[in-house]
Amino acid sequence: MRAGPSGRASRRRRLLLVGLALALSGCSARAPDAVLLVTLDTVRADHLSCYDPASPSRTPEIDRLAGLGALAERAWTTVPLTTPAHASILTGLFPPAHGVRNNGVYRLPDSAVTLAERLRAAGFRTAAFVASYTTSREFGLAQGFDLFDDDLGHDAAGRPRPQRPGTEVVARAEAWLREQRGRRFFAWIHLFDAHSPYAPPPELASRHPGDPYSAEVELVDRLVGRLARSVGAGGRGSRTLLVVVADHGEGLGTHGEKEHGFLLYEETVRVPLILVAPGTIAAGTRLRAPASVVDIVPTVLALLGLPPGETPVQGRDLLAPAPSRPRWIYAEALQPFEEFGWSPLYAGRQGDVKIVDGPRPELYDLSRDPGERHDLAPEAPERTARLLASFRAAAARLAGSEGTPNAARAGSAGSPLLESLGYAGGGPAGPSPLPEPGGRSPRDALLDHERFLRAQELLKAGQFAAGRALLERLHQEEPDNPQFLLKLAVARDRAGDPAAAEAAYAELRRRHPDFLLACSFEADFLVRRGRAAEAVALWERVRRRHPGLAGAEVEMAKALLAADRPAEAAAILERYLASAPDDAAALALLGRARSALGDTQAAVAAWERALSIRPTYAPAAEPLFELLRRSGRADEARRLVERLAERAPDDPWLESLARRAR
Repeated sequence: MRAGPSGRASRRRRLLLVGLALALSGCSARAPDAVLLVTLDTVRADHLSCYDPASPSRTPEIDRLAGLGALAERAWTTVPLTTPAHASILTGLFPPAHGVRNNGVYRLPDSAVTLAERLRAAGFRTAAFVASYTTSREFGLAQGFDLFDDDLGHDAAGRPRPQRPGTEVVARAEAWLREQRGRRFFAWIHLFDAHSPYAPPPELASRHPGDPYSAEVELVDRLVGRLARSVGAGGRGSRTLLVVVADHGEGLGTHGEKEHGFLLYEETVRVPLILVAPGTIAAGTRLRAPASVVDIVPTVLALLGLPPGETPVQGRDLLAPAPSRPRWIYAEALQPFEEFGWSPLYAGRQGDVKIVDGPRPELYDLSRDPGERHDLAPEAPERTARLLASFRAAAARLAGSEGTPNAARAGSAGSPLLESLGYAGGGPAGPSPLPEPGGRSPRDALLDHERFLRAQELLKAGQFAAGRALLERLHQEEPDNPQFLLKLAVARDRAGDPAAAEAAYAELRRRHPDFLLACSFEADFLVRRGRAAEAVALWERVRRRHPGLAGAEVEMAKALLAADRPAEAAAILERYLASAPDDAAALALLGRARSALGDTQAAVAAWERALSIRPTYAPAAEPLFELLRRSGRADEARRLVERLAERAPDDPWLESLARRAR
């Protein structure tokens, strides 16, 4: 789309400003022809020494890059959770517009336009290399990528891993980047190492006794430096635009929150944001106006000299002159509302003023109180009310502007992976764009949330009686809390009391009929007890309440397979895959259904298709291997194992598969 007269004038003014800065720095303006986006999961801005010289972490690589380009001093995420924050980074939209509000629940709709789609349309090759289940293709983040590497590997039992180390991600990315020499490309690399559970290398851990988080941040710094060097980013004559940004921070107990997702204080919403493009961005630039991760898309497009296109974004070009009237920067936390029935929280920043909208509004002056220790709201109620009204009006405009507010619900098959990363998993049916604050404040509920997480740790450790006892107390204190009741059902089952577990599931259905994760757990419970027909009936009820719900279709097919009804399962999966052809989990199930029907050729085709999407995906590779071996095709089975091992030579599950192939 051609820019109009006002757009051309604005661009000319911007280029003149950039050109002047470059002339002063001795550089010649030249638009980048490649983009490297590196997202750092769970990295606090104040744990990078370029942001805080007193940081416990030493980050020389990122510090060097910050000195070569622009550093946004006051950048915010949109949600302190991985999936929705990355949806904002990739689309330039706030969560009420793109519709992804929580981890493990929502899928970015196909109607959303990602940066990868915009750049691919402009002739860029596109690839992504991600490190966790929460950034996998299941949640719609693969849109626009020619290659989307979310093959996370497996444990020794063949169970999919929820994450993979950054060294693996960077090695995969480097191999692809070497092939792009002289080509226009866009690569997104996601590093998850700073996320809990923290497990830094011993050498770094020994430098930070009792502080594994800071050690993990230093590991991430090394990986960023390695990536930057692999493309010459920041070097003289480099044509690569490097963007380094965190999706959110980490609480570390600063305001009582150990990790992230519940509260909206600076330790979780303030993020590092650095842009490096020698010859385009002057070295040592400091961006002092408040920024948001939604500003990345328009800034990248402007630096590349590309038009914004017909699909609008809600951010702004950070290198253009700041607007005369400060805008509200928006952030939200809906996880407490969706999963626990507590109040949602919203936060807005305008200049140095910060408002937190919840059951008890809070007001902070970040210029004088960057640590948010002194809430001004009680002593300035009129000012608080005025600012709150202004912020709410701005939030309503964000929710009502052009965007894609109806994100699809994702499936719930990944809930064990989410739990292993410390997330409770998707809660009841999604909210309105801006549910009203009210009820219990998440800050008041932090201790109960910690008790809940402790109960989950006990269950994982096999201490079922202790975990159950803690959850029984939590449920007694808060009987309408959906997560407390769901995990109580699980604890009762694992403690050997299936009748009590069934009673808890029945109570969940009565209190929270749209709690889809609970439906998934109950269906699995029924199948394990030989009652697959009841699991089918459960998903039939869900499908009637939520026609077209993608997750329910796949779960229904699983239940039908367990009930020995493969023809019906295959029919549902074929219909579903017509609109979601890259769903490897659904393809693996289709292979099982076709195999049960005796259609070996169709089964092999489905499993091979799944492996073309996730090259070492055990739920497809394992049954394909067994089918080949049983049918006398031992050579093909061995070649399959060799192909898988070449892709992931250190995968422990593949080692066991190779032994069986001998």
